Amino acid sequence: MATLGALARASLSPRARRPVPRSTRRGDLAVLGARRRRRKGARDAEPTGSSPDAAEPPPPGSSSASAPSPASSSSPSPAPPPPLPPPGDDAPLPAVTRDAVMDSCYGTTFWMLALGVVAREATHFGQGSALMPPSVDDWTSALPLVSALHPPSAPADIAAHFAVACACAAAVTAARRAVLRVSPDFAAATDRSNAQVLTPLRRGASAAGDLVTVSFLPAVAEETLFRGALIPALGGGPVAVVASGCVFGALHVGGGRNAAFAAWAALVGCLYGAAAVSTGDVAVAMLAHGLANYASAATWLEENDDDGDR
Repeated sequence: MATLGALARASLSPRARRPVPRSTRRGDLAVLGARRRRRKGARDAEPTGSSPDAAEPPPPGSSSASAPSPASSSSPSPAPPPPLPPPGDDAPLPAVTRDAVMDSCYGTTFWMLALGVVAREATHFGQGSALMPPSVDDWTSALPLVSALHPPSAPADIAAHFAVACACAAAVTAARRAVLRVSPDFAAATDRSNAQVLTPLRRGASAAGDLVTVSFLPAVAEETLFRGALIPALGGGPVAVVASGCVFGALHVGGGRNAAFAAWAALVGCLYGAAAVSTGDVAVAMLAHGLANYASAATWLEENDDDGDR
């Protein structure tokens, strides 16, 4: 405590508060000025790149000549991933429900059957009217949908027509199996289409009825339109049969079905048309078409009972 008091008194004494001489202050200022000049000269002598300011990185967002460009970088930038290929004909079709399959079957059957029946009945009721040209025949009598409903129709004729329909269905079924073995494109299209339509119908209490429905309803509607209306509209001869088959085949492109499937449908359509014209009965083509559809569907379900693959 005494020492601290002595120091305090000494600092407050008049001697301690005596001002520094002016000459001493001038000498100190001269020394400081010399030091500043030496520092400035040393900074001017240093190279520009070694200055602290040059070593600092440029602020974000500013362009700098010393920054390396992407092209001159030693590590190349990663290449962008290649674009995904578009889905082709080999891609499987999306899965659908049983209700969607049946709704599509009913809807397609309705509009094709309605269009064919309306066109046929128009030529029947329009005969002799100003709206119907004289060159247009009555399609209902030129090529009946069901000849058994147009008497006289002998039982032998009905049996013969039934035999022709069964023979056509058997020929189509055998030819289909042969084409499946030799044409990968046709086999792939058949698998895609059947997998989408038939897989939802393989289970359930209504499976058997659903299979009959999707086999025969479209057959009746398609034969009514393409054979019962289009063939008479084109004159009813061999050219009309072939033209009707080609139109039928062209409409079978899409929905997983390719050009090979369309060609097959065109040939089968010509066979159905020839059967209808030769017997004078569109019902022959309807029955043959439905039986062939059922045989194809049942065979596919049996061969793909476990996993749905061929």
